[in-house]
Amino acid sequence: MTRRGWRPPVPMAEAVTQTLERLGLATGVRQRELWRVWGDVVGPQIARHAQPWAITRGRLIVHVTDPVWLHQLSMMRHRLVATLSESLGESVVREIVLRIGEVEDVPSVEPSVPPTDAPIDAAHRAVIRELVSSLGDAPCCDALERLMIRASTSRKAPGK
Repeated sequence: MTRRGWRPPVPMAEAVTQTLERLGLATGVRQRELWRVWGDVVGPQIARHAQPWAITRGRLIVHVTDPVWLHQLSMMRHRLVATLSESLGESVVREIVLRIGEVEDVPSVEPSVPPTDAPIDAAHRAVIRELVSSLGDAPCCDALERLMIRASTSRKAPGK
């Protein structure tokens, strides 16, 4: 009572995987998975400045925002290939090609700033201003003053 060509039932995931492989589409599906995992693999800082653009025969083209990121990622490309392969479970990417191009805006996660206990008093601010004024470079003085004020307000008071 067996029909010719009849096969026993298989789980749906296995049937889809076998069909994709038989049609020659399995590699393309695994390569597209790269777009989903890119941000998790490279981290939010790199994802804001570099994004996958295309993949052909194992060569991933990544667009970066500027020459600084191009240089930085060129130094890391072998490690990125290994990490992507580990994340995808196989060697989908064998080479990364970096190009300066348009990168989509990726929302950044700003680090949370600890709340300050109390605003800085005028006398303390005057002491900081006097210390940094001796530098003479106005933009540098302003930046250093803001940094020192932030540092002094984020410090916990003794006994707290």
